[in-house]
Amino acid sequence: MKPSDFQTTVQCQFECKLKKVVRGIVKDYKKELVRRHNKEIPFCELPELVIENLSVWDDYDSDYITFSVCEIDIRVYDDKLAEALKQLSEKKRNIVLMFYFLDMSDSEIGELLNISRRSSHRNRTNSLEEIRKILKQEEIGNEAD
Repeated sequence: MKPSDFQTTVQCQFECKLKKVVRGIVKDYKKELVRRHNKEIPFCELPELVIENLSVWDDYDSDYITFSVCEIDIRVYDDKLAEALKQLSEKKRNIVLMFYFLDMSDSEIGELLNISRRSSHRNRTNSLEEIRKILKQEEIGNEAD
């Protein structure tokens, strides 16, 4: 059975509209690809510094030990060092933490604790020596096991 002229006309009109729609979709798709190419940068082309800033690290309380000095919480991630710091007196521990973690000078520490710069320096060096001894004892104890 042969389609009538009316059916053929309707079919041609439908195909024409369909082709226009498909051309429009393809044109929009190509525009979007060009826009993306101009605006987006692949990860492989990003500098390493930018990628590091995009990363997120989870912090768990079990990963560090916190010491409070001058109302500032200082996190120590090395368990052995944290245990050695715990064995020091609070004054000596605070001096070491202020010097190495808060980047304070001996003069600044002395002013804050109402002691001389020399006393601050002497306490810090004595504390470091105590920490060395504690860590050495732990090493010797671990080797014996």
